[in-house]
Amino acid sequence: MNPSGDDLPLGREVGYLDVYDASLLRPVARAEGRSAWLGAGASLPFLGEDVWHCYELSWLGQEGVPRIAIVRLRVPCDSPNIVESKSLKLYLGSFAQTQMETPTAVRSLLARDISGVVGCETGVELLGLGQLSQVRPLAGESLDGFTPRLSKYRRDPRLLTASGAWGRDCIHTNLFRSVCPITGQPDWGSIVIDYEGRQLKRESVLAYLVSHRLSPGFHEDAVERVFVDLQQVAEPTRLSVQGRFLRRGGIDINPFRSLHQETAGLDRAPRQ
Repeated sequence: MNPSGDDLPLGREVGYLDVYDASLLRPVARAEGRSAWLGAGASLPFLGEDVWHCYELSWLGQEGVPRIAIVRLRVPCDSPNIVESKSLKLYLGSFAQTQMETPTAVRSLLARDISGVVGCETGVELLGLGQLSQVRPLAGESLDGFTPRLSKYRRDPRLLTASGAWGRDCIHTNLFRSVCPITGQPDWGSIVIDYEGRQLKRESVLAYLVSHRLSPGFHEDAVERVFVDLQQVAEPTRLSVQGRFLRRGGIDINPFRSLHQETAGLDRAPRQ
C-alpha cells in the first residue's frame, strides 16, 4: 500500500536511527507518476531499469570494527513501486551500529527488504571502493554547445521538431534539471538519447530538455516523460533514454528506458 504524502520522510525533519529498522522504508507507486500519460491497464511502452548507487552504508563487523560498502540496486521498470529516496537513506543509516556476521548477510537483508517494498525482485550488489564502474564520457555528441533562444522552463513537447529524414543519432546534455515534486529542490543530471527514427533537430531537443527545468517529477518520471515525448515525435524503431542524476543524500539514481534493451550500462558519468 502506498503511504500518504504525510508519511514520507522526504522534506521533513526526522530522527536518524543507527540500529537496523526495515520499517523506515517507504514505497511510492509508479502509477502515480505515469497516470498523466498511461491509461489504466495499458502496457508499458518501454523496457528498462533504475540503477541506484548508495554511498552511505556502514555496519559493524563481528569484532566491532566498522565496515563499509557501496550499494548498487537494479530495480526493473515494471516494479509496482519505487522506494522513496530519503527513506532509503534512513534505512541504510540504521545499519551503522548494527553488528552483522558477513557482507553476504548484509546483502541478503537489503535484497529482502528492498524487494519487498518495490514489489518485485531487486538486484542488490555490495561493491568495494575499487569495484565501482569506471567514469566514462557520455555516449554520443553533446548538445551543450547549441545556443537556441530559450524562454520555456516547464516541460513542453511542442518544442520538439523533426525533419522528413530518417536516421540514427546519439546525443547527450549535461544541462538537465527538474525539481523534486515534494521538496521543490533541484535535481541535476545528464540525459543520453540514442535513437533511430525521424531525425530530430538537435536544437529543438536541447530546448525541449531544458524546458523541464522547473517541472516537478521524480527522476524516473522525468526520464519516462522524455522517452514518451521523443517516441511520439521521432516515431523510432530504436530508442533509449538514460538519466544520470547527481547524488542527493549520498544516492545517485540512473533511470534507463528503451524499446530494445532491458538493462542499462553501469559506467558513471563524469559529474557523478
